[in-house]
Parts: sequence; C-alpha cells; structure tokens
Amino acid sequence: MKNKVLIVPLTRCFVFDFIEDWRRNIYGVLSSITPYIDVEVWPEILKLPMSCFDWSRKQYVGPCILDYLANIFRDLRDGSVFVIGVGYIDAYDEGLNFVFGEASPSRGIAFVSTQRLDPALYSTSKYAGKRYDLYVERVSKEILHELGHLLGLRHCSNPKCVMSFSNSVFEVDSKTMYYCERCSTKIAEAFSLM
Repeated sequence: MKNKVLIVPLTRCFVFDFIEDWRRNIYGVLSSITPYIDVEVWPEILKLPMSCFDWSRKQYVGPCILDYLANIFRDLRDGSVFVIGVGYIDAYDEGLNFVFGEASPSRGIAFVSTQRLDPALYSTSKYAGKRYDLYVERVSKEILHELGHLLGLRHCSNPKCVMSFSNSVFEVDSKTMYYCERCSTKIAEAFSLM
C-alpha cells in the first residue's frame, strides 16, 4: 500500500504558481528513497481562520494552524496520509520570532509558511522577485523538512541534510533538498513498516 503526502494550499498568492513544482520536487526526492509514497495536491485553497491570526504581531499562530488542519483532515488520519499546508503567510510559535514551518507527528499534520522564504524580501534588486527557482527550492526544502518530522526524524547535525535546523533563510539556502544517508535510511525503514 502506498502512503500519501497531501500538499494543501492555504493561500492563492504565490502558492498556486508553484505548487506543481513543489509536488514534483517532493516526489522526486521521496521516490529515490522509497516506492511506497505518492504526492498529491489538494484541489482547492483552504483558507485559514482569522482566529489563528495574532493582530498584535501581524503573524499567524503556528499551533492554531496545526489544530485547524488536524480538525479539517481528521477523517484522513489513518497513518497513511501526511497533510502539509503551504501558504504565503508569516507564522510564529511561543518564544520564537517566526517559524518556516511546524509539524505535529502524532497527527500527521504540518504546515510551511513561505513568506519569509520569498527572495524579494532579501534583495533590493529589481530581479529579486523573479527568482522563482530559488523560491521553489526553499519551499521544497521546508516541505521535505516538515515531512521528515512527520516521519519521526529529528533535526540532523549534517548541515547539508534537509533535516538540519534553519534559523534563517541563509541556512535554508546552505542545505540541500535531500536527506542525508542516515535520515534516508530512517525514512525508508519508516515506510517499509507502514
């Protein structure tokens, strides 16, 4: 039986332009590790409730996003479907200024907030907003990172592994889109046991 990674768009801005590229990247990385996975895209935008928005910080609250996704997709939680919401939003969690994403492994739910991954935020060049390849790569890395957490992986000490912790967009750029050998082995084992 194949397991499924379901990418759920949380906003229209940027997400619909790149979602098929992300799906291909995620599938390409995972299919090199295990034949037991499919990657699909939810066919509509799932808008986040404003109750998850912290008006004082002008950011979404990470745990609230996870709770919302877990509630919406509660019928899919049979252990074979991993839901990852992706939106052009800025999010945080308690004690952190921002998060690129968060995961709830026990519920098979994660999200990636892509606003701080946008190259246009880090350059004054008139071409910064046209760096589609860099934006697609950054978001793909963070989707794979959160999926790794859903599969039971912790942060990796290998700085090139996609599971290494990223405290800034520059650290996202310095890691690859791939799991190191140790993390790949753990993923392959996890899927073979499902």
